[in-house]
This record gives sequence, structure tokens and C-alpha cells, in this order.
Amino acid sequence: MCIRKRLIVWCTIMVVSVSAAAAVNAATVPAGFSDTQLLNGLTRPTAMAFAPGGRLFVCEQDGNLRVIKKGVLLEAPFVTLAVDSTGERGLLGIALDPDFASNKFVYVYHTVPGSPPHNRITRFTANGDTAAAGSARVILDLDPLGYATSHNGGAIHFGRDGMLYAAVGENKNEANSQSLTTLFGKILRINKDGTILQTTPPRLTVFQERRWA
Repeated sequence: MCIRKRLIVWCTIMVVSVSAAAAVNAATVPAGFSDTQLLNGLTRPTAMAFAPGGRLFVCEQDGNLRVIKKGVLLEAPFVTLAVDSTGERGLLGIALDPDFASNKFVYVYHTVPGSPPHNRITRFTANGDTAAAGSARVILDLDPLGYATSHNGGAIHFGRDGMLYAAVGENKNEANSQSLTTLFGKILRINKDGTILQTTPPRLTVFQERRWA
């Protein structure tokens, strides 16, 4: 399925999920595309990723990672995470390993409850349509969050270079984006096992090695 069609399907899912009880107005789409209601039943969806074979993994902000298979929303979540879903926190991003067909790795970006809470990237191993028991592995823990519950970022994607990229919000503090002492307000680049990329010549700190932009 091409990227444009996936985006159109995703927009439809978002509209149907947020306003399932209301009539959904047809979207204006380019010639050659159609606007089709795929399903309903999702709660506060935030991100999605397609798997080889056509399954669609969808994050729900409150912590459920759902699976849509052959057009049907499976009743059992792939995994349910305990998250802080206040404001813009929660289960916010998902990426499938470039070698998903063989290693079954699923990565998620989520807000871990606590005092203070913090965002984390965790990897799970798929066992069919659910996560294998005990497969959770912490890939990266981010800085503790401040009082603001918005500007959390959360998008994670693999680049063509095989590296994992993560967009980290500035925690509603614009100065964080320009600061070289925090990961807030940055796009990070890490190896898919959470280690840093060794550059030549090496940078000065682990923080600098993680920071891509």
C-alpha cells in the first residue's frame, strides 16, 4: 500500500475513532483514491505502523497497542503498558524493526508514570498477534519530565541507514531545543539495540552521539 493511501486510511481511522457515534463526512481525496470507513472501536489513537503481510499496529494513548488484521480490530491488545496519559503523554509512537519479518521486534515510545514521569523507548518481541511474555527490553530512558504535560514528541521511525530516530518534545520549554545539556527538543539517532553510533572522529559525549538534530 503506498504512503499516500496509508495516510488517507489513517486519517479515516482517527476521525471514526474520535467521533464513532457521529456521522463521518466524506474527505476530499485525490483522483484515483477513495474515502472508506475502515473500522471503529479505537480509543485515542496516536500512531501506527504497518507490518509485512498487512497487519496494522495502532497505539492508543492510554497504553494499549492494538492490531488490525484483515480489516478487523483484534480484541486482545498486542501489549498493554502502564502509562501516564495526562495531556499529551501516553503511548505515543511505534516502529517495526527493518528485520521484523525475521526478528519480530516492535518498538514503542511511551510515558512511564513516576515522580517525576519520563518518556522511554521499549522493544517487544511479537509472538503472533501479541507480545511474547517477558520480551520487554528498555532501549532508552529519556530525561525526567517537568510540570508541563504537553510537547512530549513521540514519533519513532527507522531510517534507510537502519538507525532508530526519535523525536523528543521540548517539554513546553523552548530553551530546551537550543540546549546542549538535555535531550528535550531534539531528534535522536541510536542503534536499534539502544547503543550509540560511534562516529569518526568521535564526539565529546554520549549525549552528542545520540543527538542527530
